[in-house]
Amino acid sequence: MPLIGHIYLLFTPELCRDAPLATLEASLSAGVDLVQWRCNQPDRALFERARNLCNQHGVPLIVNDDVMLALRSESAGAHVGQEDMPADAARKLMFGKLLGVSTHDLDQVRAAHLARADYVGFGPCQPTATKGYDQGLGDQAIAAAAALCDELMLPMFAIGGIKPESLPRLALLGVRRIAVSSYVLQHEDPAIAVRELRRACR
Repeated sequence: MPLIGHIYLLFTPELCRDAPLATLEASLSAGVDLVQWRCNQPDRALFERARNLCNQHGVPLIVNDDVMLALRSESAGAHVGQEDMPADAARKLMFGKLLGVSTHDLDQVRAAHLARADYVGFGPCQPTATKGYDQGLGDQAIAAAAALCDELMLPMFAIGGIKPESLPRLALLGVRRIAVSSYVLQHEDPAIAVRELRRACR
């Protein structure tokens, strides 16, 4: 099973400032550890090219929401939200593959752990236009989630409006992994954006 990295790119082609595949290639070359496919409209040709790019770089590709696409395409895994296929059902289908779960509170983190998720996304940690949150969760909630995930040995990615300047605060709260979208996808140079995030993570 692929290892869980520290920089998780939520790849939504529609959000890219420039050509989606060029954006993905630049991000992979700069050191993204994990990629999630989040296409709002089905695009099998683009998906396959994105999957091939990830394979060339040795980076796991996770499919958001669509567990069956993850299975059919032999992707590295799937990611489900609280309103998608239940995590325990997805786990049974995704045997031997990565399963991620979006969480927003401690009870959801515990449920994801019981469903044998390989990691959770927790947030929003900052306001984010991508998902329509005008405020992030407070420091207390983020720190509690990070501590619980450490206790459960469950990798946690902070998600929601993540930028380099967010990382010192999040690190103080116990965050070790981040999931990013707009900051990279809409940057004039995605490779520079990823390198900035990697430096800030260190």
